[in-house]
Amino acid sequence: MKFESGTYYIWVGGSCDYGHKERAGGGAYIAELNGSIVDKFTTAEFNTTEFKMIFAAMDHAVEKYSGAPIVFLSNVQYIQKYEKPLNAAIKILPYHKFPQQTEVHQMASDAMRELRGNITTAK
Repeated sequence: MKFESGTYYIWVGGSCDYGHKERAGGGAYIAELNGSIVDKFTTAEFNTTEFKMIFAAMDHAVEKYSGAPIVFLSNVQYIQKYEKPLNAAIKILPYHKFPQQTEVHQMASDAMRELRGNITTAK
């Protein structure tokens, strides 16, 4: 894949602990511009799914980089269901293997664990 100058390439991932009744989930992204990592983001919520958290991370990136061309990359096909804002210069590439895949998943899992830990320690 050839990376175009001035385009944000954003690797997204998510995690969810479906085994718990309140289902904590996390989402994350790593953003690259012109060959350099420019941002990392995580989010977490209860009563959610992995895919909702991926979309939450994508929403954050779209808002942060409003007006700039964005290419979202993920190892899951589900991101094709993302509802792109009107007039947004967004491309979505599912099933894309990438070196950042492990790090993005770990970031999402860590955000989910941190959320769960904050609740556990508060009891």
